[in-house]
Amino acid sequence: MAKVHVVHAQDAPASATDAPPSLAVMPAAPPPQVQIPFGPTLKPAAPPRLSATDLAQQMVAAIDAASPGTRVGIDVVDTNTGAVLASVDADQQFYTASVVKLLIGIDAFEGQGWQPDSLTTDQVQRMLSASDDDIADELWDINGGNAIVDRMISRIGLTGTQPPDDPAQWGETLTTAQDVVAVYRYLTTSVPQPARDLIVNALVDVTPVAADGTDQYFGIPDALPTAGWAVKPGWMSLDSSTTLDTTGLVGANAAAPLHYAVVVLSAQPAGVDWGTGGAALTAGVAVLRGRLTA
Repeated sequence: MAKVHVVHAQDAPASATDAPPSLAVMPAAPPPQVQIPFGPTLKPAAPPRLSATDLAQQMVAAIDAASPGTRVGIDVVDTNTGAVLASVDADQQFYTASVVKLLIGIDAFEGQGWQPDSLTTDQVQRMLSASDDDIADELWDINGGNAIVDRMISRIGLTGTQPPDDPAQWGETLTTAQDVVAVYRYLTTSVPQPARDLIVNALVDVTPVAADGTDQYFGIPDALPTAGWAVKPGWMSLDSSTTLDTTGLVGANAAAPLHYAVVVLSAQPAGVDWGTGGAALTAGVAVLRGRLTA
């Protein structure tokens, strides 16, 4: 440490300019600190608004990038206003696979005057939530097979839906994206409240893994994890193609009303595995993030 030489007052030579002790100079006070207020927290910018065709084409591109050669039909509609958010090939036919279980369930409840007994209630709810094929087989046979589809075509006013060529294969029913939207609108506006709640709750409670062991969360659930949803997926493998469909009612968030009908039907190349095909639909639906408002 450097030494400091202290000069005592009595030893210092007198000077005419010396300040008296009482006038010793004090160090200057530091300048006051200026508080800079923080601005308001900004929300992330909403994605740019696109036409229904352009938005759907972005969804198609995302799907095709993950599963090249996939044919897709898309319809995304605000069921409150009728506004179409995304649409491409919405009038083209695709296999329903398990999506036809919506028609089987609605028809079963209507057949009992919208007041189903406990057995039918349990069967329909499990058929929808776990996509149970055995129950679908039973209800299909009991209630007339292809006649179920014919009744629902007439009741709902479906224009692109037709029963399967082989009456034993309910999954080969043909439909369009816009017809599936019509089914969801019918469910939410025309089915009496108690029966409607039983069906919608089953779609809300869809199990992560179906009765046959297939992952059911591809598409809407995986793509929109913070949204509210009630979904019915479908999957089926044929020699000529692989069917994967993600359909449902969606809300902007977990607490918002489920007023968007989101339907993506796909015919993917034969041999595509469920994981790859499902991830492709998830990528497509993910394009909707931030675009479904409350």
